[in-house]
Amino acid sequence: MLRRKALAKLTSMVLVCGLFAGCAQSNMESSGNESSKNEKIEIRIGHDSSIQHPTHHALQEFEKAVEEKSQGRIEVTIFPGAQLGSVNEMMDQVRRGDIEMSLGATALFPQNIPQFAVWDSYYLFDDEAHAHRVLDGKAGRELLKPLENLGLTGLGYMEIGFRNFSNSKRPIQTVEDLKGLKIRGYNPIQIKAWESLGVSLTNLAWSEVFTSLQQNLIDGQESATTSFQEAKFYEAQKYWSLTKHIYTNYMWYANKKFMDGLSPEDKQMIEAEAKATIGLQRELMAKKEQETLGNLSKLGIKINEVALEERQKLGKVMNEAIKADIIGKAGQDVYDMVMAEVKAERK
Repeated sequence: MLRRKALAKLTSMVLVCGLFAGCAQSNMESSGNESSKNEKIEIRIGHDSSIQHPTHHALQEFEKAVEEKSQGRIEVTIFPGAQLGSVNEMMDQVRRGDIEMSLGATALFPQNIPQFAVWDSYYLFDDEAHAHRVLDGKAGRELLKPLENLGLTGLGYMEIGFRNFSNSKRPIQTVEDLKGLKIRGYNPIQIKAWESLGVSLTNLAWSEVFTSLQQNLIDGQESATTSFQEAKFYEAQKYWSLTKHIYTNYMWYANKKFMDGLSPEDKQMIEAEAKATIGLQRELMAKKEQETLGNLSKLGIKINEVALEERQKLGKVMNEAIKADIIGKAGQDVYDMVMAEVKAERK
């Protein structure tokens, strides 16, 4: 009898101790979850644009919005002007988790993400709005998925804008106006595309272009409008033709482990603010483009639009010349999907 009572008492004590232990563990877990919700989070963003560039201004608004909405719990630090290295070096840093986010033109990443080569096709987009519809839609989303294999998450596409054509001979209005011109070349696909139109190319580094234009070693070059002004090519060129032959995006991405480790509320807020920031950056870029064109006009540069019909003719010839190269890198399925979306979003 005594043995049974002692056994019952011991069992009761074990159960009580177990209950207290369970409660203590539950409290510890609850406390841990609560502290993680209030934990300070740092977002370090590296990019290669100057502090005067619309991208930097837009990211400053992202910083302000995220810090305000998190009541200072999330701190955003921006490193502009390639302080942290080149675009590819910053991608490596994001992959390692040294920084949380970065940006770069997809044209710089085909070595790691060959699918991006599809964006090197010419005359994909009729205008900026057309580009935005494609990049924000199915094609753009699908082309962000390969980032996951590198431990990255795509946030969307900002804008560098269309590349145009300058030269010292004549305004470019038709295919015929391009024949015989000598310009700078910089990669095999670009060289093959322009040669299909009768243009002669000389392989030059960007730093050599201005001197080559001054010395008439080349007749012209192609670049973004802002780059044309910043490089002071207007001192050696007379004509700026809005050929809009290549649209350059500016992909924004983050460390996947960092994004997946956020609470659902924080992740939703950051993604929403990223989307708003992309919209703002595009607006600022459009304003910058118009301001730059106005400045170039005042400097005596002859600016002309190129008719959409003529641009489409140019694109047909150029893309036929490089189609096999693009497919060889990006893959047939990716190429077909992007081209179908480009056609579907054309108005």
